[in-house]
Amino acid sequence: MTREEENIAGTIIIGLGNPIVSDDSVGVCAARRLDKVKEVREVADVHEVYAGGLRLLDVLVGYKRAIIIDAMQTGIQPGTVRRFDISDLPKTRNLASSHDSDLPTALEAGRKLGMELPGEIVVFGIEAEDVVNFGEKLTPAVARGLEEVLGKIKNLL
Repeated sequence: MTREEENIAGTIIIGLGNPIVSDDSVGVCAARRLDKVKEVREVADVHEVYAGGLRLLDVLVGYKRAIIIDAMQTGIQPGTVRRFDISDLPKTRNLASSHDSDLPTALEAGRKLGMELPGEIVVFGIEAEDVVNFGEKLTPAVARGLEEVLGKIKNLL
């Protein structure tokens, strides 16, 4: 089986975020760490993605399963990890923009347009503490949350 054929039946792991904004980079940090693990790369493609919503669809096309890691701000304890199904996702800041949408809306639109999108999508959100300041380091609580998510993803695979 070629690598292209494996992608159609395989798993994609997507780390979302801004790599230069402290805790907002946690998804990107997760992708970078997972991409270094041989056992992960053997069963999944790992990607860093810097925008969500509609712009995420092209990356998802052709995969049966997707695992997405992103920072979230819901007011709970920083570093807390939550696992979401698509129907459980909280609304995003992007809803205020006419140029983008939240992930459930984007997926619905993509499917209506005939895009072959994953039937199984798992989203891990890590509660962020600092999504304002520029920096390439996670706050300590979010760094702990990252370790937890890495373990959960390895178990999923």
